[in-house]
Amino acid sequence: MQYSVTFRHMEPSENLKEYSHDKLIRLEKYLDAAIDAEVVMTVEKFRHKAEVLIVSDGLKIKAEEETEDMYSAIDIVVDKLEKQIKRHREKLKAHKVFAFAAKRVVALGKETTAEDDEQLDSDDEFLPIDRHLIITPNLLTLKEAGVELAARISSQIIFINREDNCLSILRQEPGGRFELITINNK
Repeated sequence: MQYSVTFRHMEPSENLKEYSHDKLIRLEKYLDAAIDAEVVMTVEKFRHKAEVLIVSDGLKIKAEEETEDMYSAIDIVVDKLEKQIKRHREKLKAHKVFAFAAKRVVALGKETTAEDDEQLDSDDEFLPIDRHLIITPNLLTLKEAGVELAARISSQIIFINREDNCLSILRQEPGGRFELITINNK
């Protein structure tokens, strides 16, 4: 971590410098690339202001806070930076999952080669599956599915509708209303 501290209208303090460095070190676990951090501490009358700019692999994040105590200002600024970095990581993660899904949709619409299939399979790390369930749907009428749903703890049932021979999902919404999803495979 490249780190610089500037003191304005106050005496330089090694304790403050070390304290801010120790707090900013914890941000490294959220960023993959090296971090450049610039800290500016300013005192005007009773207002203690901490400003921090972090640059890492093209990402620039800035936060500032003004309190009556410099240590608490540093704590709050680091918390703000941590939230911003986490939000940025979630956006990247969502973007990767979306890109993965788009690749799958494009691949389903065209003929794929073995290399394409290997590439798609290697992208599975972007869609972590926590649990994989295999369901064998029963052949039921809508009324029978409703009775079975009422007897269950879960709020949905997957079944093959005996009337139209289509895979269906019957769900109970929070307001007590029912939703029927029919999957047409024709």
